[in-house]
Amino acid sequence: MLRRKTPASFFIGTVLVAVFLFANPVFSWGPQGHKVIAHIAELNLSPETKKHIVREFNINNLADVAIWADITRKKRAYEKPWHYTNIKEGEWTYVRERDCPESNCVVEKIKTFSKRVADIHASFGERRDALKFLVHFVGDVHQPLHLGNLKDRGGGRIRLFYSGKNVSLHYLWDGGLINWNKESLVEYAARLNLRVVDTEKSEWQSAKINQWANESRSLALKYAYPLDDGNLSKEYIERGREVLNQRMVQAGIRLAGLLNQLFNSEK
Repeated sequence: MLRRKTPASFFIGTVLVAVFLFANPVFSWGPQGHKVIAHIAELNLSPETKKHIVREFNINNLADVAIWADITRKKRAYEKPWHYTNIKEGEWTYVRERDCPESNCVVEKIKTFSKRVADIHASFGERRDALKFLVHFVGDVHQPLHLGNLKDRGGGRIRLFYSGKNVSLHYLWDGGLINWNKESLVEYAARLNLRVVDTEKSEWQSAKINQWANESRSLALKYAYPLDDGNLSKEYIERGREVLNQRMVQAGIRLAGLLNQLFNSEK
């Protein structure tokens, strides 16, 4: 009996699916988290800022470019440090001279690209890329383990089992803890946004970029790193999900506030 040959494309496709399913991201929120943040930001952009972004940069929705920086990072290795800021173990706050002396980390890159977006003398391509980086990096700086310990690469070297898989602690806090299956990302974003009152939005948007980083650092030390002998308790998972939800909505609100401010300054 002759066996029908399986096309090589089948094996290639299978490998690609496996890579996608079991990839263990190290440097940034998963695609879901970044898109939720971008959707929340869209809900809080001023009408003028929305029109400006569409008209000047041909970006109809921030979620469309939310993971662009992760794609370019794979092609340009020098961009990898831009997505996080590792902090010396035991330190609770970000200090540029100690933690990012070459300004090559997420905290300083947000400042750099904010200036570039607002620079009307920069080229279209430079400003558009800067905007796409901002959409991504404002999300990254709100992920607690993007301000993780230098020693363990933001939890990337800490391994544990979750849902039958051996994963890193960083992966869990990139959104691995969250069950995304119950609703669409747009619905998820809208629900998180409805939890926030205007006074909270104003308070969050008044905080400076270094404060965003220090919030993440504090959350990393208080909630991400404390594990019970390397095991994940039910309480740890529930608390982690709530922290991540809070950070995503804060990131979205602050991204919108930053963009509203930048484009208003052009007038």
